[in-house]
Amino acid sequence: MKKGELITDILYQHTGQDDDQVEAEFYRLNPSVRGEVFMIDMAVVLPHPTHKQNLKTVTRSWD
Repeated sequence: MKKGELITDILYQHTGQDDDQVEAEFYRLNPSVRGEVFMIDMAVVLPHPTHKQNLKTVTRSWD
C-alpha cells in the first residue's frame, strides 16, 4: 500500500466492504499498522470479505 492511502479505501477496493468487522480483522492481521492512513509504503495482509454483498436486481414492470 502507498503512503497517504486510507485503510478503509483499500479495504473497500479489495473486498467490497469497509465495515467495522472487516476493519477490525485488518488490524488483527496487521498489528504493526497504526492509524487510519498509511504513513509509509508497505505490504499488508488483506482480510477476506465477511459477508456477501447485497445484490440488487432490476425489476421490469413491462414486457
